[in-house]
Amino acid sequence: MPRFPEDAEREPLPESLTRYTGFLIAKAHQRLWTLFNDECKRLGFDVPCGGVLHLLDECGSMSQQQLGRKLRIDRTSMVKLVDALEEKKLARRRDHPEDRRIYLVEITAAGKKALAELQVVGDAMEKQLLSPFSEDEVKTIRRALLTLAG
Repeated sequence: MPRFPEDAEREPLPESLTRYTGFLIAKAHQRLWTLFNDECKRLGFDVPCGGVLHLLDECGSMSQQQLGRKLRIDRTSMVKLVDALEEKKLARRRDHPEDRRIYLVEITAAGKKALAELQVVGDAMEKQLLSPFSEDEVKTIRRALLTLAG
């Protein structure tokens, strides 16, 4: 993901491109990714790893395949994410009690601590990002994005 330039918010987006929803979504994603990834990096991981930690904390241990399906991340990328989390001791793999072919991934105490810090930052960023909108507009934005995300 390309970084969002420091002074970019002062420069208006090209009007000829702002008629394309995909362009606007891509630029919003780029901006948010940069801001949020900077915070993740401060905590020692990246945005996708944060998503894995969030899901493990919310749902409990699950296989890499389940994680990949729920987060829409391909198998190879998921293995790399779990490897990175394991290396930083934020998650661990353990044998599945009923199927020796499957490893379950679970969040560690260190992972829970890092996730709690990230959630504070994420909540603050979300509040700031959506502050120009009413509660009804926020609901509409979320519904529209869920529809677009499929």
